Amino acid sequence: MPLNKDIFTHESDRAALQALQAIPGFAQLMKMYMNAWNEKLMYINNMASNIRISEEQLPQYYHMLLPVCRKLDIEVPDLFLELNVVPNSYTSGDTKPFIVLTSGLLETLPEELIPTVLAHECGHIVCHHVLYRTMGTLILSGALSLLPLKNIALAPINAALAYWMRCSEFSADRAAILCDGTADKMIDVCARFAGYDKDIPYPLNLDAFMDQAKEYEKLIGENSMNKTMEFMLYANRSHPINAVRAYEARKWAESDSFRKASEYARSYFEGSSVPDIPVPFGEKNLLGRPTQEVRKTLQDAGFTDVRFFRSTERSMFIINDTVTSVKINGKNTYREGDWVNKSDPVEVTYYLPLSNEEAELIHADDVRMPHGAEYYTGKPYQQVEQELRDAGFRYITLTGVQDPEGDGTVAEITAAGRNIRKGAWVNRNTEIRLTYRKKA
Repeated sequence: MPLNKDIFTHESDRAALQALQAIPGFAQLMKMYMNAWNEKLMYINNMASNIRISEEQLPQYYHMLLPVCRKLDIEVPDLFLELNVVPNSYTSGDTKPFIVLTSGLLETLPEELIPTVLAHECGHIVCHHVLYRTMGTLILSGALSLLPLKNIALAPINAALAYWMRCSEFSADRAAILCDGTADKMIDVCARFAGYDKDIPYPLNLDAFMDQAKEYEKLIGENSMNKTMEFMLYANRSHPINAVRAYEARKWAESDSFRKASEYARSYFEGSSVPDIPVPFGEKNLLGRPTQEVRKTLQDAGFTDVRFFRSTERSMFIINDTVTSVKINGKNTYREGDWVNKSDPVEVTYYLPLSNEEAELIHADDVRMPHGAEYYTGKPYQQVEQELRDAGFRYITLTGVQDPEGDGTVAEITAAGRNIRKGAWVNRNTEIRLTYRKKA
């Protein structure tokens, strides 16, 4: 079981993926893609066209991958080298992911930064990004044009896929930061992708690069027009802007979330207990799910103080034995990925109606109304009176009201002054008032 991805998943990654999955037509597109995609074909292409890096082939790079996989607790994926002057790396495959490094990457980055790139790609594997990212890459390149997509509006899916792919890079960057223990190498990688080459004879000023990143963030945040221009420039890009990636990397590395993620990872591998855990869900993800399923989800997440409260009050659309509320520390305002103490009380409310036996025990001195007021209205009052006495009611008051018809039928029935409904429990000592029509 790999390291818990929730400790480093970026909040924008989660939100963008949920928005993507909610777009009409996306599920249909995904089904078509899965039916058409041949993962083995991609592997064959790698074996035929690229160099597989291993113990026997370029072992120095293979040995950079092994400690990364140990830190993220995943199986070692296949690693390939592709002849391509563009500095790049990517991960593909689903059941058997693999990583590809380009020759341009090895020419651009010094060796000490290659493990950071490998950790980034392994972060995609841990976060289960690979399937959607592979599909997104093919869609954005037009490679899926042969699929029967006439009934699917691809424009919003294209934009949402590209946006999510950019957001998913932040999560993978965090995985690399967690492996390195610092954001410095990730920032260095971003600067080199931005233009700095290892053959440039002058040193790189990372502080100046970070000042540039901060200035960019300020520029985009100043007004909506700048934000719109940014969207127009980068709407179809699969990777975020280098300056933004560097800014996000530094911000996370200086956060309390990074400190807790580091403690969690260290405790995970040491087999020791950790006080803080990431919430793997928002409340809305649990509502309506079976109670036992939610119980297991909370146990698997690591919560130690989970309390279940039964509600017998039914409301619209609630199914028996399903969860209606989940509160942590008395609040339901938490978000997926928030850090909480695992001993914080978790209160789960679920709906389960009373059985007939339970209802009879609780309402030992009550009578369950066999019918509602509508049923009794218009019936002979003597018949209704006898039916209620047979049901167990002790105090029935009859009141006649003059009426030209005067047919002796019930005009109104109340229990303790209130209207009655079918199935309601009413104490047998409650006054039942029958108002009937009598001749003037």
